[in-house]
Amino acid sequence: MEEKPPKPQPPLPRGLTIRAYVALWVASILAAFLVLLATWHVTEATLRRMRQQINSAAHALDLGRVLEAALLREEREDLLWRATGDAAHLDRKLAALQEAAAVAERLETAGVAPAERNLVDDLRAELRTFQAAASATGPAITRERPKAEDVLTLISQYMQMNEADLQETMNESLRLRRVVDYSFLGVGILVALVLAAGSIELVRRVVRPATELTRAARRFGRGDFEARARVLRDDELGELCRTFNAMAESLAAQEKSRLEFVATVAHDLKNPLVTIGGAARRLRRGGLDPQRQAAWLDTIIKQCTRLENLTHDLMDTVQVSTGRLTLDKCEFDLTAALRELHAEQAEAFPRHQLVFEGEEECRITGDRDRLERVAMNLLSNAVKYSPPGSTVRLRVTREDAHALFTVEDQGTGMSPEDLKVLFLPFGRGARARTMAKGTGLGMSVVRQILDAHDGTITVDSQLGKGTTVAVRLPLAKG
Repeated sequence: MEEKPPKPQPPLPRGLTIRAYVALWVASILAAFLVLLATWHVTEATLRRMRQQINSAAHALDLGRVLEAALLREEREDLLWRATGDAAHLDRKLAALQEAAAVAERLETAGVAPAERNLVDDLRAELRTFQAAASATGPAITRERPKAEDVLTLISQYMQMNEADLQETMNESLRLRRVVDYSFLGVGILVALVLAAGSIELVRRVVRPATELTRAARRFGRGDFEARARVLRDDELGELCRTFNAMAESLAAQEKSRLEFVATVAHDLKNPLVTIGGAARRLRRGGLDPQRQAAWLDTIIKQCTRLENLTHDLMDTVQVSTGRLTLDKCEFDLTAALRELHAEQAEAFPRHQLVFEGEEECRITGDRDRLERVAMNLLSNAVKYSPPGSTVRLRVTREDAHALFTVEDQGTGMSPEDLKVLFLPFGRGARARTMAKGTGLGMSVVRQILDAHDGTITVDSQLGKGTTVAVRLPLAKG
């Protein structure tokens, strides 16, 4: 039955990232407050100007009233002087005229409208004419009284003009106050709307994905390795959800590899134990000739060796994982050690041609047992993934300040995908799973042992052309 292709996912909504959105949101609020600040600044300057106009108009009204009162007082004292002939009334009359003249000189002419300035000039001229006529000496009864109505009329016009200016300024200030009130109210409503809309959008873009991610993480933590977080938007939190999903995929794959590893280890432990048990029971029954008895003992020894190798791999893996890998280092000749190893393994793999090349002494400092196990692991892999009758070559040479040994086979080779997981714990490529059984620990342990010796390992492999593994170890100093 053909597998149905997955349904295409709808494109994720794109737009501003969360960082850009928050920056735009904050900038909008700041812009609104800047508008409020600018409005307040302009309003303050306008009100300051209006206060000056109101003060000036009020001052002009006060001067007009003082001037009007002085002229009325002069008129009263003039009448009293004419009626009684008392010189004191004449003195008070002249003092009132002088006061009126002084007040008239204090009338503001700078910075006022031309009509008001012309009116002030006419008032001063008329007042001077009236003052000259009213100050003339002569008999109180016979001297004609000059009329002050013209001056009072001009004063009345002056006061009316300032009252009109004062009223206009007051009306303008009231209009400005209404405009400012409406402006502040409008900006306040705008800021409230921006805050509300921004908060709702932030909840939608942050809280919902965060809740979705938390829910998926909680499910995954409870053992549901299929739990994944929905990616709602193509932004930072969407990227975080994708990262979580990738992590979940990796952990699920590792968990699957771990379970497969446990099953493989159980299988690898079971087979030698079954063989050893069967051989032991057969030997116990007795009745075997020496040749058959020796064959059964060799079988037991061989299976025990398999168990020892598997146990060593497991122990090294645990030590590496806990950071407690201990090495028993000593100086030895790597060429001689690998020559001996080759002689032993040549008998263990009679269906392959194991060739050793290396004559030059390569003295290194390291844990001989573990380094021999590295070479055994590489030889075992080369034989395992090579056809019977093919050649597996073990070569040892010197390369500058390093000892170099290579294991070359004529096997099926590895794909780039297999090479990516070659050194991962429990990592086994798809071809390796189908061609041979294994735990996937060997190459991971090999790399960890070589790292502990300051060594390196490289793999050159092509499908159908075989694999060459090269190990470099620093030569002993001296």
